[in-house]
Amino acid sequence: MTRSSDLHRLVPDAPETLIDILDGARGAVEPPNRSEIFGPERFAQHGRSLGETHRAQHAASRSAAFFPRLADNIRTLREAQHYIGVQARTGYQVSPAAEWLLDNFHLIEGQLKEIHEGLPRRYFRDLPVLIDEPLAGLPRIYGVAWAFVAHTDGAFDEDLLTHFLSAYQQTRALTLGELWALPTTLRVVLVENLRRLAERLATNKAAREIANLVGDRIEAYSNAQLDELLGLLNRRGVGRVFLVQIAQRLQDHHITGRTRYHDWLIATLPDLAAAQVQQPAEQAADNLSVSNAIGSLRLIGNADWPEIVDRTSATMRLLLASPAFEAERADTRDQTLHAIELLARRSGHSETQVAETMMGLMQGDGPEAVANHWLHGAGRPELVRRLGLVETRERV
Repeated sequence: MTRSSDLHRLVPDAPETLIDILDGARGAVEPPNRSEIFGPERFAQHGRSLGETHRAQHAASRSAAFFPRLADNIRTLREAQHYIGVQARTGYQVSPAAEWLLDNFHLIEGQLKEIHEGLPRRYFRDLPVLIDEPLAGLPRIYGVAWAFVAHTDGAFDEDLLTHFLSAYQQTRALTLGELWALPTTLRVVLVENLRRLAERLATNKAAREIANLVGDRIEAYSNAQLDELLGLLNRRGVGRVFLVQIAQRLQDHHITGRTRYHDWLIATLPDLAAAQVQQPAEQAADNLSVSNAIGSLRLIGNADWPEIVDRTSATMRLLLASPAFEAERADTRDQTLHAIELLARRSGHSETQVAETMMGLMQGDGPEAVANHWLHGAGRPELVRRLGLVETRERV
């Protein structure tokens, strides 16, 4: 017999949707990515510290996927949205966070397309990946985005982001490819966080509904059965929610005094009063996290990403000091940057070092003052030699 059928045996009146959502085989709901909120000064300190500790390498396998459980996140979000929507339509009260999800679900679903169209998967396979847990194997820029979301509670602030990126690169330079991957990466991290929040909303709501069903016929349950039921719910991490709601249901039914049900509750959750205070505070925090994440998904699309890259990339700041580069058309500038990226990858030098070497060769106001001369033209052999490379037939 499966654990979900055990749950159905103990609460036979529970709808199948509840049984599925609370199936312990799915594991405990993960907490949202939410940490202490940082201001500019604290973000600068954290950026420098993170840059020092982020060890990265190129991925061993080019087949490694970037988008961590993106499809599963969307499936879980759809399941939570469906359950919460049914609850709302049948007259049950839902939280402000749940209302945010229902009202903006089209935007959340649209992220799947935005993410896949933002940059191709193969783009991420060339990015450095983190060596150490908890994000080992994921692109380093994912770790940067994860930290930014955690310490802003998912609220997007363009100035704070550039401040954080600049501080990070005081100790660890990010590549141009990483910076251009950041908008898509932020979307992925925000969808991950929304999945965690939506799953928590749905499972908590389901646990309360189970508690109401049990509380309505509490006299039919032995302490052993209540213990078994609590064990099943703990596998999804909603045992405390269930217990707090049981206490509320007993109060609703005016079951007071020293009954065996109260004795069982006190023995099982000695800090019941604290839990009753804590849960509304957690709900308020989740409300804010959901609204922040949804607002940020909109703001990311409106942000001036070329300006952000220009302000935070040491390579771009160096190149923009050249009037010739600054005057280049967008397509020519892209060719220049792509050539620098490839030379950096081949030589083992950083992109900034390649750009510095090239800038040192750009003299006067003739052809030698133009990046194309050194990257694609007659000056290329000299640039390649100075980078310690041997030119091959393959040109970049």
